[in-house]
Amino acid sequence: MPFDLPAEHVLPLLEPQDSTRSMDARSAWDCLTASGDAPVVTLHDLEYFLWYQLPAKFLTSHAEHRAIALALGDLLEDLGYADAAALCRGPVTMHVLAEWDRGRSSGYRALRKSLEESGVEPPDTDELAWGGIMGTVEASVFAAAATRLEEALVAGEFTPGVRGWRRAQAEVMHRFLARPLHWLDERTPQVAVRAERERSWAEGHSNRPLRQAFLHDVRDQIRRPRGAPEAAADRMRPLVRILEIAGARPSLTQAGYLPPRMVQEFVAEFGWEDHRPPRSEADAPVVMMLMAFAKEAALVRRTRGNLGLTEVGRRAVADPAVLWEQVVKTLAAGNDFTYAVRELLLVRLLRGASERGPVEQEIESVLREAGWRPSDGGELTRDMVSFKLWDAIRPMDLIGMLKAGEWPDRSLRLTEFGIESARAVLWHRATAPGQSLE
Repeated sequence: MPFDLPAEHVLPLLEPQDSTRSMDARSAWDCLTASGDAPVVTLHDLEYFLWYQLPAKFLTSHAEHRAIALALGDLLEDLGYADAAALCRGPVTMHVLAEWDRGRSSGYRALRKSLEESGVEPPDTDELAWGGIMGTVEASVFAAAATRLEEALVAGEFTPGVRGWRRAQAEVMHRFLARPLHWLDERTPQVAVRAERERSWAEGHSNRPLRQAFLHDVRDQIRRPRGAPEAAADRMRPLVRILEIAGARPSLTQAGYLPPRMVQEFVAEFGWEDHRPPRSEADAPVVMMLMAFAKEAALVRRTRGNLGLTEVGRRAVADPAVLWEQVVKTLAAGNDFTYAVRELLLVRLLRGASERGPVEQEIESVLREAGWRPSDGGELTRDMVSFKLWDAIRPMDLIGMLKAGEWPDRSLRLTEFGIESARAVLWHRATAPGQSLE
């Protein structure tokens, strides 16, 4: 490990070329090494070929996929790579090939499981989650990470399947991601990958000049991760109260709502009472929205007629920084229309307060340029943007990030807490993993 498969060593072993086994081995070698132009093959390269490229890209029968894997095993055996040969012939490879024969979905599941259990597939970590679509820098870092894991595996730093191996593997990854590398201009891998993602987020669409201009003025504000603002819990007091209520594990009504008394006390505490006390959550939309956001943020859960805290929720109650980070990540997550609107709204408000009308107009232009359309294929309209703008605004209004004027006041502005939080949300958006189209 790694395996050196140069043409001068391989091709003499594949003669005579009229042998079916030789032709199968040659086709595998051609794919693995680009016909010898990239003769050094890592364990991860071999696994990826056997478990993905062979069954998904070689348009032939399952029996032929097996034959090619076995022929490659024979070739690697002849070259002295017994462990690699055993992988080609072994039960994991045969199982994955069989799953691909059942269907693409089952094939992908078997691929992911086998790669993760092999130990040399770079795992997602707290420092960096890998994208389904990678830029040049990220792809190079991913390959280097796989090589580092292979070295650690050979050195006995961890052994897949042995208790505690994933923790040891994660530690290897942590050290790799945090170490400056010369070929990354002395940057750490995680910093280099995030910088590439941010450039792609801001500049990656040359056919979208409106978006590039729209983002230009705020880029310097979102180039680094942010820590929780001071007094974050005080700023998000309504959400904190939801967590405190959930911590008491109240019984829910048959409809799955909080008891009416709790709802009434909640709205009274924050001055959200209307003409009469609410009879249930259904009479208090702000409570329903906060509950929905707390659930979306994986802070609370409803189980067996009770409301309770998740593990993240328990940590968030004890540590405002955890709560703030969870809120920020939730506001940044997602790729649907509401999240696209929220992203552009935060960019616009970081440049200063404005009225809703001009904000909607600017956002609509950028969304049209990006190709957003309703599901019926019609044209995007201002009403559609206005409707989703309110969905994007409401949770941020309730947790103190944003002030939205009531009619006839149509103003929108970020609070001081909201400015720091908006920068953090956009940093997460800009550096998020690329989404696979598979």
